[in-house]
Amino acid sequence: MKINNIFTLNDWKFNEFTYAIVLIQVLMWIVGLLSLNSIHIPVFNDIITLLYLGFVPGIIILRILKLHDLGNTFTTLLSVGLSIASVMLIGLFMNQVYPHLSIARPIENIPLLVTFTVYNMGLLYMAYVKDKEYHIETSSKLGFEIISSNQFLFLCLLPLIAIIGAYVYQYYSNNNIQILLLLIICGVVLAMVGGFLKREYYHFAIFSIALSILYYSVMISNHIWGYDIFFEYQFATYVIKNGIWDHTWPHAYNAMLSVVMYAPIYSKLSGMTLTWVLKFIYPFLFSLISIGLYKIFEKHTGPKMAFLAAFFFVAYNGFSYGWMVQMARQQIAEIFLVLLVWLMIDRQISQRKRKLLYLIFGVGLIVSHYSVTYLFMFTLLATIVSLTIISSGFGNIINNILLKFGVEEKYFGDYLKLDNQTISLPLSIFFIGFIVIYYSLTADSKPIGSLFDALRIVSKNVQSIVLGGSINPMILLAASVALLILLIILYKVYKRLSKDVAVEDVKTYPHLKNVVMKLKHLSLKRKQAILVIVPILAFIHIWWPFSFMDIVSINAQRVILLSVVFIVIGFIMNLINRKYFHFTKEYNAFAIFNMIILACGLFIPAFQGQLSLQRIYEVTFVVLSPFCIIGMYYIFTSAVALVRNVPLSKNIKISFWIMGIFLVLFFILNTGLIDLYAGQTSTLPLDNTIDAPIFSQGEYEGVAWFNENRHDNNTVYSDAFSNILLYWLNDIRTCNPHNMSEMAPGTYMFLRGYNIGHDTFLYGNGIYIPLEEGINKSSKIYDNGDSQIFKRVLE
Repeated sequence: MKINNIFTLNDWKFNEFTYAIVLIQVLMWIVGLLSLNSIHIPVFNDIITLLYLGFVPGIIILRILKLHDLGNTFTTLLSVGLSIASVMLIGLFMNQVYPHLSIARPIENIPLLVTFTVYNMGLLYMAYVKDKEYHIETSSKLGFEIISSNQFLFLCLLPLIAIIGAYVYQYYSNNNIQILLLLIICGVVLAMVGGFLKREYYHFAIFSIALSILYYSVMISNHIWGYDIFFEYQFATYVIKNGIWDHTWPHAYNAMLSVVMYAPIYSKLSGMTLTWVLKFIYPFLFSLISIGLYKIFEKHTGPKMAFLAAFFFVAYNGFSYGWMVQMARQQIAEIFLVLLVWLMIDRQISQRKRKLLYLIFGVGLIVSHYSVTYLFMFTLLATIVSLTIISSGFGNIINNILLKFGVEEKYFGDYLKLDNQTISLPLSIFFIGFIVIYYSLTADSKPIGSLFDALRIVSKNVQSIVLGGSINPMILLAASVALLILLIILYKVYKRLSKDVAVEDVKTYPHLKNVVMKLKHLSLKRKQAILVIVPILAFIHIWWPFSFMDIVSINAQRVILLSVVFIVIGFIMNLINRKYFHFTKEYNAFAIFNMIILACGLFIPAFQGQLSLQRIYEVTFVVLSPFCIIGMYYIFTSAVALVRNVPLSKNIKISFWIMGIFLVLFFILNTGLIDLYAGQTSTLPLDNTIDAPIFSQGEYEGVAWFNENRHDNNTVYSDAFSNILLYWLNDIRTCNPHNMSEMAPGTYMFLRGYNIGHDTFLYGNGIYIPLEEGINKSSKIYDNGDSQIFKRVLE
């Protein structure tokens, strides 16, 4: 039995396609009018709005572009990406144009419904003109037996277990279901390795795991929690309250349409509170990148390695610990990043259409997250420039040098074929221009300012590392002159050497050629021994002198560093064995510069401080994850071959088990599960004794009471975390005292649950000071058990 496949709606007969779009449009008007009257029907409102704002515009655009038979995964991802971009850009258009048409509050239900109806119907008409005849039966149908199987239904339970576990953890402080979920996920991974999970469910399994991990983290409170998310929430709240976005507000987050446009529009039309849009909808959309990565990697590594590569990305603590659910704008940005990476290697779509999609998703990334944009633009420009250079006369020079060393083939210059590539210099120039214009005109140019501030700090740090201090101006002048002379000499050399020379006309260096040939013709056992010895030496270097072996969190960071070693080895093996892994030249070059960014994050403290090592890992692992699995594959198959003489098929089976066990260990280390059982500080989704910016209902009620009953403007003292709750969410200006003697009579002190339970006050970033003086010289004016408010009465 087969049913219509909603995920490939663009492949339906056009009349069926039209009926589905119009039906969703009508239902959206019902939902929008209900939410206008403050009526929110759970599930119904949420599903219709998700389809309308997260799927419909994109699926119509795919039909206009005549993009069909792309499969469930990429059809869905492209539709989601195009829909999010559409909502953000249409919202921007409304915000800037409608006030001139006497619509003072454009981000309200009726203007939004009318505008998106006109937009979608206009797209539908264009689709009718261009693509009314297309229909493919096999793609537009979904087999009922697939979605009714035991394995599929079991995988559907994982997100439900995550939500139930988070609820029990929140209200009963019992983390048993949370722990059970992590163990089930480990079991699913090992089931895949052992061949017990059917191949047709690999992509859904990784999606279910990703969504479960996100909900396992974000649902431990009924309120948003974390750091950046509170600031994003506030800027989105301003738009909801005012019905318009003030693009002049001087904060970099305020320039990100992923926060100030998509979330408010979704909240307005669905009737869902902004809190639950950020806690439920954003993680759901973000989890889709897991299946996108799986499908990207599958084309080049095979299904099992692709599954493990996608799981490696999900298992990293930036994803599994809950760090990503604290940054709404980066969740949206990474959707666009994955789509951009996919378009870089895809050859199924025509080049012209790929470039158009690349442009749309590039703009979507730029208006979603400035830091990820800067990292992406660096790697994109570096990739384009490097490919241009090595495919030009410089490539011939490299060929000649390699030939002198005994290499028998030419790889660069005229021999480097770059036909049909997606990325191009004009696209990059457009992106740079758009970045400069958009970031300069919004948020008082703060996104641009943050880039220059970061460059200044990082350059000073690099200078101090390389030169040990400041540079003498005369030395700088002499170096500039020397560089100019060197460039002139190099240009002369280039003109002479950049000609293509026949292989037989190149004079080789016999000694070097002999070395190269010996390396090339090493016995298999020696090659395997090298592949095993290198990671062993890296392991010793990372862990030496084996101190802090009892501190699990430190060893979790060491395991991440070991995975970086696997990435480097895997990338090298990918280049050596190109017949096995068919990554495009664009992807390989892009990966090289992602490794450079990763290296800068590991070895340049200021670079790490400005961007956060977690963000660097999170962004670079999008591209580098498959190389980690490739590296492990070669290392473990070599180790097994050295230890036991077994058939290749059995060797591979054993190696996959080792890889699966390593990734399970990697996962439970990153989630903090081992820390928990070792009696050490774990992670927030498992250990509620950790002090973090996560607030209870009682703490919110305490702030609300203070807002209603305060009749003066005296200073309010709070600790560092309470400042988020008081100032960023409630506009109550606070002071974070270094000691309690700073408090003057008549001032207030707000205490949250952690302060009350531990008699301490968080000052700055990690310093706890005693509360005794502040309490003894103050009068308690409010107490609900979770929060207390004092008023100072004594000097």
